[in-house]
Amino acid sequence: MKRYTCYLSLGANLGERGETLREALRQLSQLPETRLLAVSPFYETAPWGKLDQPAFLNAAAAVTTALLPRQLLHGCQRIERALGRVRHEHWGARTLDIDLLHIPGVSLVSPELVLPHPYLTQRAFVLCPLADIAPDLIVEGRSVREWCRSVEGQEVSPAAELSHPWPLSVIACLDANRGIGYRGELLVHLPEDMKRFRALTEGHVVIMGRRTMESLPGKRPLVNRQNIVLSRQLKGAEGFLVCHTLLDLWQVLGRLHAGAPQRRLWCIGGAELYRALLPYAHEVYLTRLKAAYPADCFFPSLDAFSLVDADDREGYVFERYEAVGRVLEHRKKLLGDGNFSQ
Repeated sequence: MKRYTCYLSLGANLGERGETLREALRQLSQLPETRLLAVSPFYETAPWGKLDQPAFLNAAAAVTTALLPRQLLHGCQRIERALGRVRHEHWGARTLDIDLLHIPGVSLVSPELVLPHPYLTQRAFVLCPLADIAPDLIVEGRSVREWCRSVEGQEVSPAAELSHPWPLSVIACLDANRGIGYRGELLVHLPEDMKRFRALTEGHVVIMGRRTMESLPGKRPLVNRQNIVLSRQLKGAEGFLVCHTLLDLWQVLGRLHAGAPQRRLWCIGGAELYRALLPYAHEVYLTRLKAAYPADCFFPSLDAFSLVDADDREGYVFERYEAVGRVLEHRKKLLGDGNFSQ
């Protein structure tokens, strides 16, 4: 089955724009015969065409797919509708907009779809994100990097929000019944588990709920890590960054990632936070105890994940899971020529 690479533009200026774009990217990856290859950072951009509306959040993405262009277009339109898109007026405010921009080697003109997109080379909010994932992509005889120079006067600026649709790693220790804690404490203190936890998380970012923070020795932040607490009620805590909503969290993580993109973003519990953040994870590291213990909080199901590695030891197993279909391949160049019947 012939596959090809398609570049897309995404934009939103109503509601929680970043979460809408991340959800759109997640749904794009779930289209039939389609894989999400790369996502640009988010950009804050002034409105185009109709100026009396809120600013947009924009991004570019690349997918590889076996769908025909019109099938991919219809899939994108279904995602728009599912996330609340209503087409009131041309260039007006919208919850979500997904445009097919370019398929290398393909030229298409129809009432429903034109490729390359007729405004691709004119709009900074399209070109700047696209340059982040495909700077050398040739469109109408010039590279995307070159086209960017022709729109330098247009107002576009990097946004603080984290753009990756699955930015998180998750780590937990659970017993044979998926229990993870009892009366605010860990079920067991396993030295090998603690050693693994430190090795994986030191030098990185750890995200926890309020109860997990309060269970730390002396309620002190974990050393050599950026400690973040996600809590609606907590006002502040010395040594911790406190986020009150997911939107706050994505903006804080976006700033941290921009400053140190090599740092991993670890969700370390507890149960409520695991349930909230597991949909945003691409990998899970578990220490699975073979015995069962009294527990009053439990780790959620891993139905959307596949076991990829297991190290079986006496009394416990070190496991690693990867999320099904949640792989992004960040590349400097994305190659994808395709010929297909219309």
